[in-house]
Amino acid sequence: MNASLNELENLCKKAARGAGLSWGLAEEAGKAARWLAAHGLEGAALLAAQLQQDDGCPYPQLAPRVGDGPWQVPGHWMCPLIAGATLCDHGYLLRDGTTLQLADLASPVLLLPFASTTARQLGMALELAWDACTVLFDSQGTAFLQQAAGLDSRHAARVDCRRTCLTEHPGTALAGPLPALHDDVQQALERLAARTYVPASEASRLLGAGAGLSDNN
Repeated sequence: MNASLNELENLCKKAARGAGLSWGLAEEAGKAARWLAAHGLEGAALLAAQLQQDDGCPYPQLAPRVGDGPWQVPGHWMCPLIAGATLCDHGYLLRDGTTLQLADLASPVLLLPFASTTARQLGMALELAWDACTVLFDSQGTAFLQQAAGLDSRHAARVDCRRTCLTEHPGTALAGPLPALHDDVQQALERLAARTYVPASEASRLLGAGAGLSDNN
């Protein structure tokens, strides 16, 4: 299926909500999938896999514990969607040169859209790095892929996000054609999204039928 970015974002948002994320986080998940797809990456597939992996897990089991040391979720892989939203909220910590470390993060590529947003919000260049992968972001949030070998990593033992200085020519901006929405990915997202639908009740059917039981004569 050749889905538009709007269609992909809406489906991913509903799927994220169906998987148990709050509406606020679900909206961020939809935007993240859209950002990745707009840059030539399999945003929908990545999101579907992550949502299925986290399905049924309580929020505290997925959210990072923010403190002086590395952010982590003891005994579990950290959800990159929740970690990304937390990064946006705590991005101000990067202003003084502090490196934010995230330990045991699932699907680190899903963190890219949030790092882009953080760079744009702060108005400064950032570097996001994990094993064999380095991505730079300018102050407008534009992404530049420096090392790509680990871009498809399913897990990263450590991810670093830090303030950086870009060279005059940081490289080619991350870009690519809009990926197709494959049937299996679409079906997985639709199954999760279906959980958000409210079953029709007798009252809703009557209200949707026009006059219902009212007397228009």
